[in-house]
Amino acid sequence: MAIQELPLVIQTSYAELIDQLRLATASDFPEGSTFRKRSISGKDYWYVQEPTTPQGRPPERYLGADTPERQTAIESAMNAKAHADTRKAIRRSLSGAGLPEPDSLTGAVIEAFAEAGVFCLRGVIVGTIAFQAYAGLLGVRLPSAAIRTGDVDLAQDYGVSVALNDSLDVSLIDVLKAVDKEFAPVPSLAGPNIAATYSRPGGYRVDVLTTNRGADRDAPVNLPSLRSDAVPLRFLDFLLRDTTEAAILTRFGTLVNVPSPERYAVHKLIVSTMRHEAGESAVKSDKDVVQAGLLVEALAAKRRQDDLADTLQEAAGRGPAWRDRLKQGATRLADGPREIVQAALA
Repeated sequence: MAIQELPLVIQTSYAELIDQLRLATASDFPEGSTFRKRSISGKDYWYVQEPTTPQGRPPERYLGADTPERQTAIESAMNAKAHADTRKAIRRSLSGAGLPEPDSLTGAVIEAFAEAGVFCLRGVIVGTIAFQAYAGLLGVRLPSAAIRTGDVDLAQDYGVSVALNDSLDVSLIDVLKAVDKEFAPVPSLAGPNIAATYSRPGGYRVDVLTTNRGADRDAPVNLPSLRSDAVPLRFLDFLLRDTTEAAILTRFGTLVNVPSPERYAVHKLIVSTMRHEAGESAVKSDKDVVQAGLLVEALAAKRRQDDLADTLQEAAGRGPAWRDRLKQGATRLADGPREIVQAALA
């Protein structure tokens, strides 16, 4: 199918949403917080009432005496609340224009990850949720059949997780339970207390993935900064090498990290061949090929064909096995994308 570009006004609105989200991350207070100044014995003091959470409404919190520095921080937070209303309006216009938005549970999970600091710790959304984000990033329409999903895939480079001198305040399962108390870890074959997947009744899953640069191994490894175990996957280091910020259309928009679209497309070509060899569902392999083909077309339409060619050459340069998988995956693409990929690999 021919890729359709979104109207310029929609592309501009998406860029504005990204800018607004970057500003929002600088606030010291949760969005929706309200502030009150009280005079006690002739002196002024500030208090904050943070918004209601799934656990209920938190008690009012004392901030301290009225100082110029504290006033500046509070004014910034109050401005952020106004910006949140603006972002909500932008999100509505983008959704109305046909940009993908997650279901309510996925949106809540992504918002919870952002609030907990997952993306500040270089967590990366991969899989179909990331693919949805490329519509806005590239300014194109994506067919709904290629963007349906019921899961969230979260990844982090193992070396990054170990090297970071920071971690979540609570475990990843606690973050998920704050969204829905029915989330539970799925025990791994490696041990009853080892889990890299969290699920809730109905089959909804959150899978945590990480890089595997050594010998293939099935047992999960621990990601200290995300306070979770993760499944190590081959080729994931290639996918996570270059990431970019994207806006997911949650209630007020959420800023996340996703792989570059070039790497996502190339990675999907490789993964499609692996699923076939492993005897996995042909539906998943077909979806990989469809998503790769759509991104190849979109990148060509946006005059980013050279970026795609460079990424394909980098992957092919990693060895004969990589090149063979790329060639094999390319044979399943539609005519246009297949010619682009084969020309880059020639």
